[in-house]
Amino acid sequence: MGQAGLGGTISAAIIGSLVFIPNLVAVPLARALLRSGAAIMTMATFITTLTMVGTVTTPLEIKELGVRYTLLRNLLGFLFAILVGIGVGLILS
Repeated sequence: MGQAGLGGTISAAIIGSLVFIPNLVAVPLARALLRSGAAIMTMATFITTLTMVGTVTTPLEIKELGVRYTLLRNLLGFLFAILVGIGVGLILS
């Protein structure tokens, strides 16, 4: 599972879920981290959660779409991001 393992990948998923960084900044950041030794699986998970999980926008999403939809979408996005990271890690490692 790479240098960071599943723990590092889950940590990257949590961080990616909590921060609000535009993809224009996130992709070069991930590239720099890869060059510094980060695992591809971890970076794929980080970028995927950045785009699929929206904790910063949760209050607005709850107001417009409801609590159940918002929580379900974010939970599924989080789980899917981890699966994507593992898949990318298996394919590209």
